[in-house]
Amino acid sequence: MKDIFYKPVKVSSTDHDVLFWGCMHYGHDPKWDVPIWKTRGYDSSIEHDEGLIQNWNSKANSKTTGFLLGDTLFGYMGDERMLKLFNRLSFKELYILPGNHHAGYKQLIDTLPPDNVLVINSEKKVHFVPNYLEVVVNGQAIVCSHFPILSWNAQAKGAYHLFAHVHGNLGRSELGRLYLSTGLNHEVSVEVNPFPLTFGEIRAIMRAKKQTVPDHHA
Repeated sequence: MKDIFYKPVKVSSTDHDVLFWGCMHYGHDPKWDVPIWKTRGYDSSIEHDEGLIQNWNSKANSKTTGFLLGDTLFGYMGDERMLKLFNRLSFKELYILPGNHHAGYKQLIDTLPPDNVLVINSEKKVHFVPNYLEVVVNGQAIVCSHFPILSWNAQAKGAYHLFAHVHGNLGRSELGRLYLSTGLNHEVSVEVNPFPLTFGEIRAIMRAKKQTVPDHHA
């Protein structure tokens, strides 16, 4: 497990069998006038949660390697509910970041062996990882973080940056719009991507962007 702090996770797979998503907010039913499930086009939190599972499974299968970039689940008894969620999602391996809302994650990680890997029915593995994770998918370097960051490892060499947290709100400010236009970054939150993005889709998005490097390594 210590390797994860200085070695990237390496994935070799078909482009459509690697998925990225963030800020599912599964089980989030706040007493707001306009709760988050409503802003996402659902009529209830139950419908929202079922929709998230269906959207993930529509692009996933038993060979999928998935990355969930934080804020996956909300509410009491988070560990039990997160286990039920893992059982319903299709994947072979799943890497999950805590985010800043980490119900379920914080309870389950305390029960795991030193490698922080949860094995489900001998068929699926869930890797509990930090909020910053370096990944190499089919030779492409990707920095995954729950939060958007301005400068990341290998940025000047073409590494991608994927993030969540901001729920599609960066475009509302001049500074946010500038950030989104500065290089090979992309938000993978549900608000921006109602369905998880495959690595192939991520690569197509990045090919259409211009690389501008605000980094002393340029």
